[in-house]
Amino acid sequence: MKGRTRQGSTPTFLAGVTLVALLFSLFTPLAARAAAAEPLDPAALGAFFDDLLPAQLEERHIPGAAVAVVRGDELLLARGYGHADLEARRPVDPEHTLFRTGSVAKLITWTAVMQHVEQGTLDLHADVNTYLDFAIPATFPAPITLAHLLTHTAGFEDVGEGLFVLTPEAAPPLGDYVRARLPARVFPPGAVQAYSNYGTALAAYLVERAAGESFDTYVARRIFAPLGMARSSLQQPPAAELAADLAAGYRFHDGGYLRADFVFIGPAPAGALSASATDMARFLRAHLPGGTLLQAETLAKMQRRQFAPEPRLDGMAYGWMERTSNDRRVLYHRGSILQFNAGLYLLPAEQVGLYVVYNGSGGAAATDELWRAFTDRFFPAGSPVPLAPPAGAAERLVPYVGEYHLARAEQRGGGKVLRLLEAAHVRAAPDGELLLMVEGKTEPYIEVEPALYRHRERVEYLAFFPVEGTGYGLALDGNPAFDTLTAVTALRAPWYATTPVTVLTLLGGLLLFTLSSIGWLVAGLRRRQRQPAPASAARLLAAGFGLLLFAFVVVFVAILADSDPTYGVPRIFFGPTPMLSILLLLPWALTVAAAALLLTTGLAWLGVGNGWTPYWGLAGRLQYAGLTLLAGGVIGVLWYWNLLVLPG
Repeated sequence: MKGRTRQGSTPTFLAGVTLVALLFSLFTPLAARAAAAEPLDPAALGAFFDDLLPAQLEERHIPGAAVAVVRGDELLLARGYGHADLEARRPVDPEHTLFRTGSVAKLITWTAVMQHVEQGTLDLHADVNTYLDFAIPATFPAPITLAHLLTHTAGFEDVGEGLFVLTPEAAPPLGDYVRARLPARVFPPGAVQAYSNYGTALAAYLVERAAGESFDTYVARRIFAPLGMARSSLQQPPAAELAADLAAGYRFHDGGYLRADFVFIGPAPAGALSASATDMARFLRAHLPGGTLLQAETLAKMQRRQFAPEPRLDGMAYGWMERTSNDRRVLYHRGSILQFNAGLYLLPAEQVGLYVVYNGSGGAAATDELWRAFTDRFFPAGSPVPLAPPAGAAERLVPYVGEYHLARAEQRGGGKVLRLLEAAHVRAAPDGELLLMVEGKTEPYIEVEPALYRHRERVEYLAFFPVEGTGYGLALDGNPAFDTLTAVTALRAPWYATTPVTVLTLLGGLLLFTLSSIGWLVAGLRRRQRQPAPASAARLLAAGFGLLLFAFVVVFVAILADSDPTYGVPRIFFGPTPMLSILLLLPWALTVAAAALLLTTGLAWLGVGNGWTPYWGLAGRLQYAGLTLLAGGVIGVLWYWNLLVLPG
């Protein structure tokens, strides 16, 4: 176990489990409980990766990969596997092939920040507005500081627009980006952990202003050059002399590989790095004792835990994420640019680091799979004791059951609705086991301490904690079963913002308006006599609302389903599409129709235009009033999810 609380006294209900584990240990051979560690030498490492990586590439349909392992100031291994370019049959060379690292590049940014903190040109705890040539609004009394940016606790909303773009013109200079893309402040600084690409770009802009030169020039001069990282670049794409060795990114689709064009990162310091595996090994060694980029005291401060969403969980150092692998503290960062996926891992106490990168979309899962296999082989630990829910677990779980939305989410724009696609659902099994479901995948957790749960089969923890205004927050440790819950907090959603309420309002409304329209049509055909014109117009209006709602649902689903086969994401991911303009017009048409329904409901009860005789009998009027109320609910849902916005 990790953390101060886990090393303290064990709750009474765990006594039985502890006794069983003790007896189990007495009668189980040591070799069966913990595999012996292999020596960490080039031969053993080579044999391990030669077995694992080719199998990963084949199983996950990834063209190529590179890996490097360091210990202290020694490069133990650097190898390439597969192809950097399938069409040219160019193999991966760990010294020369450049891979895109995605968010691993953030560690370059954080290192640059700490260099300036060390020099005294930036203060970790000063208001960032002190250094800016524009103002971050004072939404909350407390200002945002560099310490908040380094721990992803600045409180910004997360906006996906402009993150990945397909043309260089859409990726503006850093100063233009941080001004134009300023997100809303939605949490008080230091209160909630919500991963922020914008926050990283803002920190890089502070470095740029403090250094008096562009950020990529500063990094090339003060980080790449001193470390000998001649095969690394933040330029998009890299300069011609490096671009020829850049690996291509691929997605396996319909039995073949689709080659992707170069994808530009809007906030470049957050993920634009292209580098060779051996260069990343040099960077790893710079963050081990004896590294030359930062003084020992600064290095220690950067690697010390600075924030945790819950004290018993892993947290954040300055820029580094924290996790526990086989009872060892790990600092790490992972990155992804669609087809490229990378992971950089550091074992500070053991002075060991590992970097791995893939050039296929299947690498997203392969990255952490490789790290787990590496630590199990070279830094093993005993198997975790199987758990069963303790007495009273079901009752204690009740307050936490519900739907949780990621704090890393959009708040102001239409992207807010995407929170529903990544929602975490907490359910309770009859025996008190916690079931966590995200994106259709369910993982089981068992209570081990009040508000603390461990995965039933693995040493992975989940904790709940009170959050003002939302009731409870949920966070996982650094070994999450779900990547979407890495370095973020999920907050319990109010009932009206949950997936069931949203879906039932929209689809239920569509169903009831459709059935009512069909019922009216059938009844009219049976009566074979015309209704008064106002009554017919009222029902046509309701049918029209149903048709508009149907069109909205169809267009919304079509936008999400309109996936680019090469990148594997909806085309809207890269910018507005023609269908988006249609989608944004429909909520306004629905609003006008709903207002007309409300007016017509009053006219129907008063009998306006029908000789002051109500249009229908009591049941008919109540039905129409109910549909009007449901239409209001639909508009409320569209308003809450920011879909009532003007296109363009």
